[in-house]
Amino acid sequence: MTDIWTALAPQLAHLSPTQPREALALADTHRAEVAPPLVALLEALAADPAPARADGYVLHLYAMLLLAAWRDTRAYRPLAELGHLDEASIDEVFGQLVHDSYGRALASCCDGDIAPLTRLADAASASLWARAAALEALTLAALTGRAARGPVVDFLADFGAREALLLKDKPDAGAELELLDLLVVCLADLGAVEHLPTIREWFAAGLVDDSYATPADIAADIQRSPAECLAALQDAGRGLIDDVARETALWPAFHELPPVQLPPIPLGSLREPIRRDETKVGRNDPCPCGSGRKYKKCHGAN
Repeated sequence: MTDIWTALAPQLAHLSPTQPREALALADTHRAEVAPPLVALLEALAADPAPARADGYVLHLYAMLLLAAWRDTRAYRPLAELGHLDEASIDEVFGQLVHDSYGRALASCCDGDIAPLTRLADAASASLWARAAALEALTLAALTGRAARGPVVDFLADFGAREALLLKDKPDAGAELELLDLLVVCLADLGAVEHLPTIREWFAAGLVDDSYATPADIAADIQRSPAECLAALQDAGRGLIDDVARETALWPAFHELPPVQLPPIPLGSLREPIRRDETKVGRNDPCPCGSGRKYKKCHGAN
């Protein structure tokens, strides 16, 4: 273990009232020394997520984001393996970042082999949120050239066909997240026009929630060029991980939340996945975040 890592680890281990910008800059300057222990940390966590249960512990989240920003492919497989943890462990390890960052980090570290992502997407026993992140990662990796587009589109189309059959067999399953809703957006983002007739059949059969995406939305979006699709994702903050300081800028605010506002899990709101209790926002409606963009161009881009 290097002296640099020994000095850095305590500064990044827990949430703090101020952002550790100097520590992040130091890590960036000494990537060669810092990356191996970060990779080892993720590997250990995939085998035993217990350290992530410590109150305020975020070292593994910094590890994920730093390695993603560095495009370090050594992090790809341990990150993908983390997605196979059970639902409760996913909450403890990633919380809100399973939505905001996990899929983007997987794409950022992808080494071109999509098998770890397809295995996670296909893992029926895995968290739906982790599986959704795998679909997002496949799409983003293909759009950015980190994975070949053809095999990704083929997998997504096959995945969609299988999900459609499941929904037909169990139409009232009431899952909190229907992967087919996200899947049609992924195919549209990849410009998979050859699959538009099938997508229309899914809509006609009532298998896709048209408050999430309408047939007209998909028909228009699927005609965009890859550059246009990627630009839209980047504008919505759904591109590859590039700036760790920007990704973590709001973390100190969670350190300051009064205890009464924190739910009974480590890290409170930062680690608490969003649950949709209210009516879903249509993709052409204004985004509830207040950005002024349409939902489909903002948080709905995920």
